[in-house]
Amino acid sequence: MLNTLRFNLLLSLILATSGCGFQLKGDQSFEKSILNGAEVAIISAAPRSELTSALRQQLTLAGVEITTSGSGVLTVKLSGEQFTQRNLSLTAQARAAEIELTLSAVFSAHQDQQERIIATQVQAVRRMLNDPRNIVGKTEEMRLFHEEMRRDLAIQIVRRLDNRLAD
Repeated sequence: MLNTLRFNLLLSLILATSGCGFQLKGDQSFEKSILNGAEVAIISAAPRSELTSALRQQLTLAGVEITTSGSGVLTVKLSGEQFTQRNLSLTAQARAAEIELTLSAVFSAHQDQQERIIATQVQAVRRMLNDPRNIVGKTEEMRLFHEEMRRDLAIQIVRRLDNRLAD
């Protein structure tokens, strides 16, 4: 009886999460992407930046062939990333207890002299607790947040390109 109840509960949970569109974080599926097989050129304000590398990686995962500018090629222009940090709350010693990190960039896309996406800002926001006694840990956590936020920006750009080209 107990095993049947557990099985039914597990089955209900699986059906509910699959039916609501639940998807594991980082599990982007670009199988039905309009970008699949397309040629895209990236013009970046910082060609060797980590954001540009993350965008190249996400475009490659979407099945895009990264190429140079040319006729019929979708050209994505990417600005440099802007990082801001602000204090959300303070401790009794007037030190930051909680910090909000914001990473943003502006991109646009055109193809054959036709603007496909006007200059659009994408941003990723994270909040973190600040422990003044753990400086090394805080530095590593910020580095990991930066990396994750860059990947999120790149995913946002690829999704917007895919949605816009589907129109």
